[in-house]
Formats: sequence, structure tokens, C-alpha cells
Amino acid sequence: MDINTITSRIKDICKSYGFFKVGISKAEPFAEEAGQLKQWLAEGRNADMDWMNQGTEKRINPAVIMPEVKSIISLAYLYDTPYTHSDSPDIPKISRYAWGERDYHKIIKRKLKEICFSIEKYIDGATTKFYVDDGPVLEKSWAVKSGIGWQGKNTTVINPEYGSFFFLSEILISAELAYDKPIEDLCSTCSLCIQSCPTGALYEEYKLDANLCIAYHTIENRNEIPEYIDLNNWIFGCDICQDVCPHNKKKFFSIDKSFYPKPNIFNKTREELLKLTEEEFNKEFEGTPIRRSKYERWKRNLQI
Repeated sequence: MDINTITSRIKDICKSYGFFKVGISKAEPFAEEAGQLKQWLAEGRNADMDWMNQGTEKRINPAVIMPEVKSIISLAYLYDTPYTHSDSPDIPKISRYAWGERDYHKIIKRKLKEICFSIEKYIDGATTKFYVDDGPVLEKSWAVKSGIGWQGKNTTVINPEYGSFFFLSEILISAELAYDKPIEDLCSTCSLCIQSCPTGALYEEYKLDANLCIAYHTIENRNEIPEYIDLNNWIFGCDICQDVCPHNKKKFFSIDKSFYPKPNIFNKTREELLKLTEEEFNKEFEGTPIRRSKYERWKRNLQI
């Protein structure tokens, strides 16, 4: 079989598991992105997420992770649903990716494991390794390189047809495949995301400072949230810079009901959510991204 036939078959396998977009790029070290990453870390833009300072060479060069790697398969999986946040100041907001029944890492990893099994069965002697934004991989950079979308001024990867409400994941593979090309950056002169960020976290076009980011403070920050950070009624994550993006107005929704809002917590008032005991919180959010925040941070965010 020729390389195009093999590549087409791999994409078909990936799409059969619900990934709406699959792009493939040559596995090689990043140059420009490497300099940008090192500068961003040197400036302390990663706040106290010290784990980002580790594994830098792995992020820059996939061969450090997997010496035999020749190609990177980037995949995109929709998570937006036909539900909307309430505008009421009494109802706190949870980022769309996290208000569902299950953690996306578990859902997508299961799919990737089965995909890799199928690929290794299809290509004799091939080896694979996968990640879902939880390993030393620059998933946004690979997605851009493989044509999934461009990295917007809000730093998310944007697809011209589907917008940006999707998860990224990668499969490293030891086989050479047919490679896709990057697509045009369509942000143009638009700066709605920068103008709409209430904390100034998008300090320059295409650059984000975690120290000022609502998502960082409501999820990762284990200490007190500074008074100058306006959470804007968000208690876990933040969707503002994506909500205002014109490319998200087309409204393509996931058919995976795992990402539909949990009825017991969707659009509930601050008072109702504060009534949850620690035991009730752990039970309600078992297996979801919100459980990561722990009960103490959950209450902290609600009380601000």
C-alpha cells in the first residue's frame, strides 16, 4: 500500500471514534516555538505551575519522548453543547469543558488506546504513543502544524468551520505518513478576545499570562486569589475569550452526552452550590474535572 492510502485509512479510523478533524505532521524539533516557550517560562508567565518548567526538551523535540517517532497525528474532539450559561449574577459559571458527567481525559484516552491498537494492527511493526494534553507535548503547536486550525490571539486553536470548543490530543507513531499543511490565520484585525478579558491575561496578541488568568486561579491556584483578580462570576475555568470569538458563532455541538451539563449543578445559584457538604461535593463530582479543584478551593471560588 502507498503512503496516501495508509494515511487515509488512519484518518478514517480516528474519525470513526468521533474525532471531527485529524491532521498529520512530520515529527521534528520545534525551532521558533522552542524560543517562545523558553521566553514565556523565563518571564514566569506560567504562574506557580512549576511542572511546566520540567520536560522542556521533550516538548520541543518528540524524539526525546519516543526515539523512533516519525509522524504526529493530531486529533480534535468537540465538547460544546446546546446549553448556555445564565446571565444572572446569582448563578456562577463553570467552563463548558468541565460541566459534564465525566473527565474528558478518561473518555478520549480510551478512544486513543483503541485507535492505537487498530493502527498497530494495520501497520505491521508500527509503534505508537498517545497524549491528551497531560504530557510533555506542545499539543497546540502540533495541531497548528498539522492543519487542525491556527492558534488565535486568545491562544486557543481555532478551526475555521468548527470554532475552538474542542479537545486536542496526539498520537506519536513510528511510521512515515502523508503530511498536512498549516492553514491561514484568520484572526486578522479582530481583537475581541483581548478586549473582553476582564483581567488582562491576554497581555499581547497570541500571548497569555497565567498569573492573570481566571481559569488558572479557579482551577490551579492553591493559594488565596489576589483581590485584583476579578473572577467575573466564574468558579471553575473561563470561556470568555472563546465566547466572544466570531468563529464560535456557527455552533457545532458534540453528540457525546458525557459533556452535557450535570443537571444537579447546571445553572444553580451560589447559595445552592455552597450548601454542598464535602461528602456531597466528592460524590457529585466523582470522575469529573471539577473534582480536581478539591472542596476547599470550590468553596473559596464560590465565596469570592
